[in-house]
Amino acid sequence: MSEELKKDAALPEDAPAMPTDGTVEAVEAAADIQPLPEWKVSGIFSSHMVLQRERPITVWGWSTHTGAAVTGCWSGETVTAEVDENGRFALTFAPRPASFVPTEMTVSSPYGSDTFTDILVGDVWLVGGQSNAELTLEPCLRTTPEIAATLCGEHPIRLFRQTCAGAREHEEFFAEPARDIIDPTWCWNLPDELNARRFSALGYYFARIMSEQVPVPFGMVMMCAGGACLRELMPLELGHRLGYTTGANVPVAGYFNTLIAPLIGLQFTGQIFFQGESEGIWKEMALSYDTDLAAYVEDERCRFGFDFPFLNVQLSSYRDECDAYFKHLYWVRSRQLRAKNIIPGYCMAVARDLGSLPEDPDFAHSPYKYPLAKRVAAQALAYVYGVGSKTQADPPMPAEAMRSGDSVTVRFDCAQGGLVTADGGEPVGFSFMNAEGEEIAAAAVITGGDTVTVTLPADVLTDEVHYAMYNKVYLEQANLCRADGMPVPAFVLPVQNA
Repeated sequence: MSEELKKDAALPEDAPAMPTDGTVEAVEAAADIQPLPEWKVSGIFSSHMVLQRERPITVWGWSTHTGAAVTGCWSGETVTAEVDENGRFALTFAPRPASFVPTEMTVSSPYGSDTFTDILVGDVWLVGGQSNAELTLEPCLRTTPEIAATLCGEHPIRLFRQTCAGAREHEEFFAEPARDIIDPTWCWNLPDELNARRFSALGYYFARIMSEQVPVPFGMVMMCAGGACLRELMPLELGHRLGYTTGANVPVAGYFNTLIAPLIGLQFTGQIFFQGESEGIWKEMALSYDTDLAAYVEDERCRFGFDFPFLNVQLSSYRDECDAYFKHLYWVRSRQLRAKNIIPGYCMAVARDLGSLPEDPDFAHSPYKYPLAKRVAAQALAYVYGVGSKTQADPPMPAEAMRSGDSVTVRFDCAQGGLVTADGGEPVGFSFMNAEGEEIAAAAVITGGDTVTVTLPADVLTDEVHYAMYNKVYLEQANLCRADGMPVPAFVLPVQNA
C-alpha cells in the first residue's frame, strides 16, 4: 500500500453515514485505564444471557486479590478457580445441551459476589460490520408489519447491544484493547419491544427466523459500528502488517479495542457480517478487500480459538447518490465474492436487489433487512445446521468463463431450475474493460440452464468478464437470476480459451 494512500485516506468532508472528522492518526498504547477492580465479573455475562450449548463455558473476571479463591455455581455444577498474577480468574463449566429452562448462576469470592438469573443455553451469534449491520430494527419495521405486531419478550431470543455511539463516547479506550465491556450499562436483554427496536435489524430478524427453524434459544451480540473501516475493526498489529497507519473515523483498531476485544473468550456459533461501504471510498482499498478480509477473519478465528462460520453480505445497491461518496463499491462487491475462494467456512448472501428504493428516506441504509436476513439464515441453516439445500441457499455462482471466437460463455453453479431474467428480457449487466479502464457493456443471451453467452465488444480486454460492475445495481441494471428469483452476485471472472 502506497505512502500516498496512507496519508490521504481521509473521508470526504461530506461523506454520509459515518463521522466526518477526517483521518484519525493511530496513537500509542495508553496506560491501563481500566484499573483492576476489587471484584468484577466480565460485563458480557449478566442475567437473561444465552450461553453456547455443547461447549465448555468459561466465565471470567478480575480482582485485585491475587490468589483469592473464586467459586462458580450454575444449576447443580460447582467449579473453582483462583485469581492469577494478572488479576484475572476464569471458571470453566462443563458443556450442556440446549435448554429453554431458565437457570441461575452465582460467581463469588470473599471480596464480591454476582448472581445471574434467567440464563438459557442455546446458540450465540455475533453481528459484525458497519452501519448496515448496526442499523436498528425501528426504521425497518414498516416493511414487516407482521413482525412489528409480534414484538414481545417471550421469544426465545436474547440481545446484547453494543453501539458505535457508545464506543465514541468512550474514546479513551481506542488506544489499546479494553479488558472489559466499555459501557457498564450494556448487558443482555429480553427481546421486548423497546430492546428489539434498538437492536440490529439484521441481527434481530436473523434470530427470529432461526428460532422458528431450530428449537434452541438464540443469543445475538452486536460488535458492529457505523462507518467502520475494516482496518478499524482489526487489531493494531494486523492493521500495521497490512500497511494501514491511519483510520478514517477512529484510529486503526479503535473499534476492535472497544467492541471486539472485550468479547474474546466468549463461546458462540458463528458471525454474520455486513461491511465494506467505507472501503468503497478508495479504489486501492477496494481492490485489496478480499485479502484484507481474509486476514481479518483468520485473526479473529485465532483469537477466539475456533474456526467459526463467517456469513457475509455482498454490498447492496445505494441509489445514485452513492456515486458522490463511495465511488468504488463495485470493486468491493467483486472482492467479497472472490473472498469465498480464500476464506474457509465463508458464505456470501446477495443484497444488490435489496437496496434503498427512490421513495425510501435513506439512500445508504436500506430498510429491507428482513428478506436479507432470510437469505443469511438460509445459508446458516444449510451450512451450519444441515437444514435445507446448500445449492439453494447460495446464489448462482459464476464457475468459469470460456472464450470461443468473439464470444464468452459463462457457466454458473447453484443454478438449479435454470437461469432467467427478472424482467423477462435479455440478460443485461455484463461488461468488459477496455484499455482505458472503462466498462464496455456487452450483449448476452441465456444459452442453457446454467450458461450465458456474452458477445465480445470491439477493443476490449478479454482476460476478465464482469457482471453488475456498477455502483447502482438494481435488477434493471443487472437482471440475471435463478428461476426462484435469487439474483446472480456481482463478479469479476477470468476468461479462459476454449
